[in-house]
Amino acid sequence: MIELSEHNALDYLRQRSRVSPDGEVLVQSLSGGVANVVLKIMDMNAGAPVGTDMRTASQIKRGIPDQRMRSGACFVIKQPLEEFRTAAKWAVDRDRVWVERDALIMLGEILPADSLPTVLWSDAENYVLAISVAPVGVVNWKKQLLAGQIDRRAAEAAAELLAILHASTMKDAKWAQRFGDSPGFIQQRIDPYLRFAAEKNKSAAPALRDVETELLHAPTCLIHGDFSPKNMLWRAPGDGQSAHLFILDFEVAFYGNPAFDVATLLNHLLLKAFYLKKRWRAAMIAADYFWQTYRETAPKAMVAEISNSGGRILASLLLARIDGKSPVEYITEEDQKNFIRTCAIELLLQGDHSMDAAIDHIAGYLDQY
Repeated sequence: MIELSEHNALDYLRQRSRVSPDGEVLVQSLSGGVANVVLKIMDMNAGAPVGTDMRTASQIKRGIPDQRMRSGACFVIKQPLEEFRTAAKWAVDRDRVWVERDALIMLGEILPADSLPTVLWSDAENYVLAISVAPVGVVNWKKQLLAGQIDRRAAEAAAELLAILHASTMKDAKWAQRFGDSPGFIQQRIDPYLRFAAEKNKSAAPALRDVETELLHAPTCLIHGDFSPKNMLWRAPGDGQSAHLFILDFEVAFYGNPAFDVATLLNHLLLKAFYLKKRWRAAMIAADYFWQTYRETAPKAMVAEISNSGGRILASLLLARIDGKSPVEYITEEDQKNFIRTCAIELLLQGDHSMDAAIDHIAGYLDQY
């Protein structure tokens, strides 16, 4: 198997006729998080010729090459790492790349056009997936949030897309058959998040085991599994362009409990609120808009279940992103970690498991800033 990098990707692509045999091809390394090698490929000699062909009929007959520039082609290739780039050892099956491939293909028939990448080709021998690039003008939502640039419209768009994803796959045997037996959710969420955090927090361990059971019991629909701002590219409306949200990284897709996706995004918005300290209110408002919009657009029975029990799932994720194998990198002060840890454990152990109670509990802690 070839381990791809910026240095060998061009040879790999040319040997397989995936780019032009000559001409300039640029390879740019993108952020693959802790899990993947991600490379952007810009093939300058691909695509249709630009302008008018200036060759005469005689030149064309004699095979004189067309010297016009071409429009170029751009795509992304992903290759999963066998062991994640984390301080704690974290090994995951590379087959998760096929989970992402199949999720993108199947969801491409459900979600709005251009809201997720298109699968271009894949290489089974080397675990490589090629996908389309994001639309022009979108920016990483996580970076905006950390900079204090909080647009509630992005939260509303995320809720609407998630509601479509959940509703369209609800109680559907086709989705359950393909994504219901994926080990990736255990390897990438249950073990490194809940079980690892439980080892560090014995008082919360029984509650975390209950959450694990809840997440794996009675699956309802397809979930993204990593529905966080780092996997969302956002373009605000303006300058003649409409608002646009583009979702990435479906390798943890799993037929399971929709509360996990809802709690995941709420958790990340609230962690940004902790990070922003005295400026926390804008992030909390974005979380409220996300939850309100999801409640208004998702199926009522699904919303009722998430409303009743999602709070404990949110608490478990809050704790996991402090004490799990992949803690958020922007919460660095030990006092702040202890503050969030205390908030999460109190929430896990309280009797009210509703989502609204959890959000109110976290807001109370944020208000102490």
